[in-house]
Amino acid sequence: MLLTRLPSTDFSSRTRSFDTVLPTLTDYRRLDLHSIVVKIAILDVVGAAALSVAIFQCYLAPLNGNRDQLWPALGTFVVAWLLASQSQCLYQEETFLGGRRMLLRSVATCVVTFGIILALAFCFKLIGSVSRVWLLAWSVSTLAWVLLIRILWQRRLVYRLRSKRERLCLDRALVFAGSTDSARRVANAVEIESGYRVRVAASVPLPGLPGAPTFAWVEDVVRCGAIDRVVIADFEKAKDETNAVLVRLIRLAVDVTLMPNFDGLFTPVMHESRIGWMPAVDVVTRPLSAKQALAKRTEDLIVAGLAFLLTLPLMALISIAIKLDSPGPVLFRQKRAGFHETTFRVWKFRTMYHEMQDPGSVRQTSRDDSRVTRVGRILRRTSLDELPQLFNVLHGEMSIIGPRPHAMNMTAAGVPLREALDEYESRHRIKPGITGWAQVNGCRGEVDSEDKLRRRISLDCYYIENWSLALDAWIIARTVALIAFDSQAY
Repeated sequence: MLLTRLPSTDFSSRTRSFDTVLPTLTDYRRLDLHSIVVKIAILDVVGAAALSVAIFQCYLAPLNGNRDQLWPALGTFVVAWLLASQSQCLYQEETFLGGRRMLLRSVATCVVTFGIILALAFCFKLIGSVSRVWLLAWSVSTLAWVLLIRILWQRRLVYRLRSKRERLCLDRALVFAGSTDSARRVANAVEIESGYRVRVAASVPLPGLPGAPTFAWVEDVVRCGAIDRVVIADFEKAKDETNAVLVRLIRLAVDVTLMPNFDGLFTPVMHESRIGWMPAVDVVTRPLSAKQALAKRTEDLIVAGLAFLLTLPLMALISIAIKLDSPGPVLFRQKRAGFHETTFRVWKFRTMYHEMQDPGSVRQTSRDDSRVTRVGRILRRTSLDELPQLFNVLHGEMSIIGPRPHAMNMTAAGVPLREALDEYESRHRIKPGITGWAQVNGCRGEVDSEDKLRRRISLDCYYIENWSLALDAWIIARTVALIAFDSQAY
């Protein structure tokens, strides 16, 4: 709550006297999310155990498999699942309302759980006696079961919250504002923006204003448990009335949220914060915290180092092919815009005839471009021309995953990229990458229109604002698949 210590002044004596109104509360039933989470946790464990036994009976029993491995594996699974789900916060209520975050943590929990089982089997030298086919089938079916439960639950939750007949919600709110119209507008926005998880039982002016209820009514509504949260909005011109309400509400067991009026301000991201005792709102934040930046850099060094060692023979063969195909150097360097608009030189295998190269990238490469060599077409089609950028990653100028770095003089429909969209430079809040979220979502090839540029920037910004190691792993997997099956590459 964005609340500060309130002085002991009796603000109620300052409020103006008007005829009071006792509004009618809409009766919403609060969904018991805690009991639902407990039921789903039981379904997870029981379902995974049942799948284990079923697969064992169908696969190993006919082969006279060793039944001694079943029950120790089930016991280990229960303990490992408890540890993994706790470390991934799988059963926290915030996770269950997170949508994509819930699915990613479910995947992570399954990976950690069966990783523990494999590690223990290896440590106690049981790896030879445990059926790998059974364990693999068990792990995959458990993951499918866990994801299926959550997807069905999410759909059921959305349906029930939107149902006018059931009148269900996760939070029942009482909205105060500076006027009746303002209160209704805020109430409508609260319900829509929360996906109807928060339902407004009543929306009224602040006590002390025309058409407002009494302080006693507000306290009675809170004490009888009819609401869970009080939202106070549009209070800038009614500070005495707001303080009078806060003095009373701060003594009661209810959540109180202040919603300042940010109309006319550019506020892309908002998080509540504090500076000492002073409440504050963060409207712009760094995309990666210090720990997240360290984790991403560690990921870059590990992946880039392994990829360099594995592809070194391939890069040697590519170098020979380039020299045999056309005269000129093997590598091509070009200035690109990186993190915080800093300029660096990106490395690529040369794919064009040396005398036709465009170091400034004034002209973008197009399909069937006559400047591209025979070997160059293969390299560009398979994205193997990007392999030397592993040096850029190891040097710290780039990342494995991130927005693709554009050439300094690149244009879209004849307009420089920085001038085409005001949001363009926001993609430089993290290091550029060899591949990215935009590339695995179909944004490859020429940027020859503002619409294509806008879509790329939108996808880049989505990645920046939703970064995680799991998302990076997913992008890497999709990139590997696209190398073989992407028809848009040229």
